[in-house]
Amino acid sequence: MSIFIGFRPPIAFHTNILTIFPGFQPWSLPKLARWAVENGFDGLEVGPAVPLKAEDFATARRIGATIFSLTYGRNVLAADRDERSLHQRNVLDRVRFAGDQGIPLVVLATGRAPGQSLRANLPAVIDWFGEQVLPLARQGGVTLAVENCPAVGNIATSPAMWDELFNKALTELTLGFDPSHLVWQFVDVYAALGDYAHKVTHVHVKDAVIDRTRLAVEGIDGEGWWRYTLPGWGELNWAAIIATLQRSGYRGCLSIEHEDAVWDRSEGQILQSLVLSRRYLEQFLGQPVEVPPVETVAPDKVAGVRPI
Repeated sequence: MSIFIGFRPPIAFHTNILTIFPGFQPWSLPKLARWAVENGFDGLEVGPAVPLKAEDFATARRIGATIFSLTYGRNVLAADRDERSLHQRNVLDRVRFAGDQGIPLVVLATGRAPGQSLRANLPAVIDWFGEQVLPLARQGGVTLAVENCPAVGNIATSPAMWDELFNKALTELTLGFDPSHLVWQFVDVYAALGDYAHKVTHVHVKDAVIDRTRLAVEGIDGEGWWRYTLPGWGELNWAAIIATLQRSGYRGCLSIEHEDAVWDRSEGQILQSLVLSRRYLEQFLGQPVEVPPVETVAPDKVAGVRPI
């Protein structure tokens, strides 16, 4: 008898929600890893607030948590020279650390100089990645992904810019896909994923909801007409997203990125919402099934069916 598991990517969560956003004391990496393993997660996406301490990463692994990626979404092309230098140094430190630690993926923002259009930033982005980041990643055997978040100093925010980056300029780069950002940009999530699924190496699980009544009054430059939510609480069809990932042969994790302000008022709310999100995802993933052995003697006939 054999066991068939089917399409079941590992489920992780982004550490930011327990290290950056709330008002309570940030969690250490070993504490994050222990809670993750005890509550059914396969591992972690490690964000910028977690110190790069080799001993903490070793402890997390001993606990049983896989470190799927290091993520640093900051503006490496910021106008302020000191800010720009800090973020560029932190990116290079993480790529180097990932190589040393055997962490396969680093997720980044491209950077964006303020006051310039997306395409006007292409030369600076190409220089930064081509001359500094990609050579270091190659040396350490690390894959680089850029996320499509518009809020962190980034030009990889839409399929049009993915074409410029992935198909033309920097073909080694991959995509960290977060469908929630496309919702409030009114980009077709499912068409975009269908076209670029072959480039996706990381997926953020986060939803977004649009208040169309308020949008009709505020307009797209107004406030309060959209917000991020837990998966399943917003606009997205996660069955369709996961089906596209399955068809494309996706081999990364599904990383829950908690940014729902309704569910972040206490540690208890955050932890409960992470578990709820994991359970929601699992309904779309393959559960192990036992496959019976081949029958010794097959039936001679099936009513109404003749062999061809």
